[in-house]
Amino acid sequence: MNQTGVRAALLSDADAVFRLLGRFATSYDPVRSRFDTNYPRLIENESSDLMVAERGGQVVDYILASDSLTLFANGLVTELVELYVDEEHRGEGIGRNLVEQAMGRAKDRGAVEVTVPTRRAREFYLARGFELTAEFFKLSLSK
Repeated sequence: MNQTGVRAALLSDADAVFRLLGRFATSYDPVRSRFDTNYPRLIENESSDLMVAERGGQVVDYILASDSLTLFANGLVTELVELYVDEEHRGEGIGRNLVEQAMGRAKDRGAVEVTVPTRRAREFYLARGFELTAEFFKLSLSK
């Protein structure tokens, strides 16, 4: 079995991350031109943490975390906004490793809490010690 490495995303990972994004997004239709504008901004943004997992020289997973300074939690809250593991690599611990890395990095940045909005991965996050605490609402401003 190939070793999996986790690292910060690079500009050169854009094609691989976009390929994975196309499989991840079910409520949205990723637009490449917008991705190409936003991807470098996320890499440079100090409030974002975009990482990839690489196996055998191939990007097989990515995670995007975003920090928000809050009043209610008495500090920085990190939200795991996106996590996708390539289907052929699920069950190998890659997603778990990436979430653990993201949580460690959030703690290093001074975060007091990590949250995640999800419908599809409830059991995965419960198994990692997350608690169900709220409902998640959204309102599209682009329609």
